[in-house]
Amino acid sequence: MNPRRRPPVRAALVLLVGVLALLVAPPARAHSDLEGSSPKAGSTVTSAPEAVTLTFGEVIRGNFSTVVVTGPDGVAYSDGKPDAVDTTLTQPVKPLVTGEYTVAWRIVSADGHPKQGVFRFTADVPAAPSPSAPPSAAPTSGPAVAQVPSASPAAAERSTDGGGTSWLPWAVSGVVAVLALAGAAVLARSRRAS
Repeated sequence: MNPRRRPPVRAALVLLVGVLALLVAPPARAHSDLEGSSPKAGSTVTSAPEAVTLTFGEVIRGNFSTVVVTGPDGVAYSDGKPDAVDTTLTQPVKPLVTGEYTVAWRIVSADGHPKQGVFRFTADVPAAPSPSAPPSAAPTSGPAVAQVPSASPAAAERSTDGGGTSWLPWAVSGVVAVLALAGAAVLARSRRAS
């Protein structure tokens, strides 16, 4: 065999052994992939859950795990730290409002590998009653009580800026007057010059 042909033959053999090793090697063990969630990714819930639960393929380390649930208003709805039990991670949440929620999670599996991901779900829940003063009872007898109508929002806006746009006609009139005087002065000068 020609000595000059040995290096390419060796390279080809090394390459062939590498390819065979990849084909015969057992599949790599998957790390803690997200296998399910409650609420499910892409789902719509009609009753507000008290927690978001994530289920993984392996045991996870709870002290290194985070879950952030962000609501349609951009506010975080996560309530405290998540609780990890074996392959399940549970994140308590504040009362949800209607809209789309983003769940961003990051975990560390038992073998020390970090994993993270994001999914969304939608809440279509009844509006929570807002805390307000109890309605006052209308008088049932006696003289009628006159009620003063409240100002409209537009009127309220005008009253806070010192009269709204009432200065606009005066400003336009002033500009027109200045332009008229300037035009008259130019016209008078051109007549004197001729």
